[in-house]
Amino acid sequence: MNSPVPSPASGPTLPAPRDDLCLDFANTRYWRGSDPATETLHDPVGLLAWVRSSGSVDPALLARLEAAWRDWPDTAGPAFGQAIVLREALYAVFATLTAGAEPSVADLDTVNAALRRTPARTTLDRRDGRFVWRLGPADAVDGLLAPVLWSAGDLLSGTRLGRVRRCANDRCGWLFLDDSKSANRRWCSMSQCGNRAKAHRHYAKRRQAEG
Repeated sequence: MNSPVPSPASGPTLPAPRDDLCLDFANTRYWRGSDPATETLHDPVGLLAWVRSSGSVDPALLARLEAAWRDWPDTAGPAFGQAIVLREALYAVFATLTAGAEPSVADLDTVNAALRRTPARTTLDRRDGRFVWRLGPADAVDGLLAPVLWSAGDLLSGTRLGRVRRCANDRCGWLFLDDSKSANRRWCSMSQCGNRAKAHRHYAKRRQAEG
């Protein structure tokens, strides 16, 4: 992602992202098995709003990017398009792994290409009683989704990858981390997809009995 945004001499500090932040980003399009799916990121403004709500990006960097996209609107569209391509690649990688298959080379290449453009996590600083990463300089656009990408890399290479699940409701497809003790959670939400599945099974059994 490229834009005419000047880079500071040294980057900001950020805490390590949640390891499921990448799944949250992938889930900004949901009910993927339905027609149509539900899209929440419609434009660059929506992307910036999601990043802000995630709390994962330095506010000063976000402000610089908002100003740049306001001053150079022609740069916002391509950057947004690349963010959506990245989101779909991340979803495909994790969804494929939950099915016990190997992700495509093309999807992994998309993720790796974006990772190479993220600012480096150079050193650890101590801030307010916790450790944070000091980041190297980078283009503001490349830093926008850097925490999402670090989250994906850490999750894919870490010990919790086997806990990633895709909701068993084929119409849903929500990705989540299974933190249950039994590690056999099937639904994104028992109150939604789980209860729907129960109701469907009950209806099918009743129809079978009546037939």
